[in-house]
Amino acid sequence: MRRELVNAKRISGCLQVPGDKSIAHRAALMSMLAREPITIRNFPDAADCRVSLSVAEQFGVRVDLRGGDLVLTPPIRPHVQPDTIIDCGNSGTTARLLAGIAAGSELSVILSGDESLSLRPMTRIVDPLTAMGAELFDTDGHMPLRIRGGNLPPFEYRLPVASAQVKSALLLAAVAAGCPVTIREETTTRDHTEIMLRELGAAITVRDVKPVLVEDSRDSRKRRMSMPEDFRREITLASGTAIKGGLIDIPGDISTASYLFAAAAISGGSVTVENLGLNLTRTAFLDHLRQIGCSVEIRDKHTVSGELRGSATVTGGELKARRIAGETVASMIDEIPVLAVIAAYTPGTTLIRDASELKVKESDRLQAIADNLNAMDVKCGLLEDGLAIEGREEINGADLKSYGDHRIVMAFSIAALFAVGPSAIDDDTSVSVSCPNFFELINQITQ
Repeated sequence: MRRELVNAKRISGCLQVPGDKSIAHRAALMSMLAREPITIRNFPDAADCRVSLSVAEQFGVRVDLRGGDLVLTPPIRPHVQPDTIIDCGNSGTTARLLAGIAAGSELSVILSGDESLSLRPMTRIVDPLTAMGAELFDTDGHMPLRIRGGNLPPFEYRLPVASAQVKSALLLAAVAAGCPVTIREETTTRDHTEIMLRELGAAITVRDVKPVLVEDSRDSRKRRMSMPEDFRREITLASGTAIKGGLIDIPGDISTASYLFAAAAISGGSVTVENLGLNLTRTAFLDHLRQIGCSVEIRDKHTVSGELRGSATVTGGELKARRIAGETVASMIDEIPVLAVIAAYTPGTTLIRDASELKVKESDRLQAIADNLNAMDVKCGLLEDGLAIEGREEINGADLKSYGDHRIVMAFSIAALFAVGPSAIDDDTSVSVSCPNFFELINQITQ
C-alpha cells in the first residue's frame, strides 16, 4: 500500500523495540531438537519469525501462549511425511537453519519459498552440508531445495565467507545428528546460535584466537603482533550433545533500533532505546555512529539468557563522511541501507565497499539505495561492490520505491523525515517482515 511519508521538526524519545529477529528464529527452530520445553519471552510479531514458529509446529512442536510467553514443547523427534514441502516464505534464516536441522535428521523434505527467497543463493549451505554427508539437491543454486538427512560423521569446516547462517546450519545439523563438529571463522560473525546452545544445555566451546607478541623476522631487536593461527574463532560441538530446554528472554532488536538512532544522528536529536540487545557481534553500527560524530551512551548493561543488553542513547552531532569496507561492512550488513541514508545528509563523500552481499538480499539493495537516493537528488554512484554517496545539507522529497524490501522501506522512511518537500513510498507492506509497528515507533520519536 502506498504511504505518504511524514516530515519531522524534532527527534526525541525513549522507547523499546520488538524482540531481536535473529534470536527469535533460533529459539523457534531449536525447539524442534530440544528434549524439554523452551519458553520464549518477548517473541517479536514479525512475519519472518512467525514462519519459523509455523515450521516448528509442522515438525511436531506444540506452541502454547502462557501469560505473554510462548512455551514450545518439542516432539520426541522432529517428524513430517516424506517429501513434505515446507514453505519458508520470505525468510532466508528459516530456510538455511532448517536445512541444517533436516540434514542431520532422518527426514526427507523439500524447502520452498516466495519469489524473493527463491532468488537468493543456497549453494553456500548446500556445499558444506553435502560435504558433511547429507544429500541436498538445489535448483540451479536456489530453492526449491530437496534434502535427505541422516546420520552424519564428525566434521570440520572453515567458513569461506563470513556467514552466521551457514555456521548455524552446520551446528544445528550436528546437534540433530549427534555428531561432533568444529567450525573455524576468519571473520567473527553473529554468535546467537552458540550462546543459545550453551544456554539450553548443549556441550559447546568457543575459542577466540588472540594475536601474540613475536620476534620480527626482519629485525631480531623488534617485536610485532602476530596471529598464532590463521583463523579468529573456533567453535566445537561435542559428540552426542543435546539441547535440553529452558528460558530464552529476547532483548530488543538492535537492527530495528538503528533506524531510530539514524533519525537522531541526522537531526541532532536524541533517542534512547531500552532493553536493547548489545551483543558485541551486533554493535558495529553504534561504533560507526561514534566515528562519524554522534554521541553514544550505554547504561544498565547486564546479561539475560546469555545475551548482553542495556539502554543505548544516541545524540546527533556534526557528521563527517567515512569510508567503510571489509569486516566493518560484514558486521553491519543489515544496517547499510540506513547508513547510506545518514551518508546522504553528511557533508563529503561516503564510500561503501565489499558490500556485494547486498545484491542478493530481499532485493538488490545496492541498486535500490542508489535509485532512491538519486530520486532525492543525492549523487550516489553504484560501484561493483558498493556505493559512493556525496552528501548534502538538504535532500529533496521524492516518490520512492520499496522493491518489496522491508529494510529499504524503513531506511527511506527515515530519509523522508528530513527531506525538503513531500515524499511517498509505493508500498509499505513489507515492513511486516521484521517490524509491523515500525511507523508507530517513528511516531513516538517525531514532533
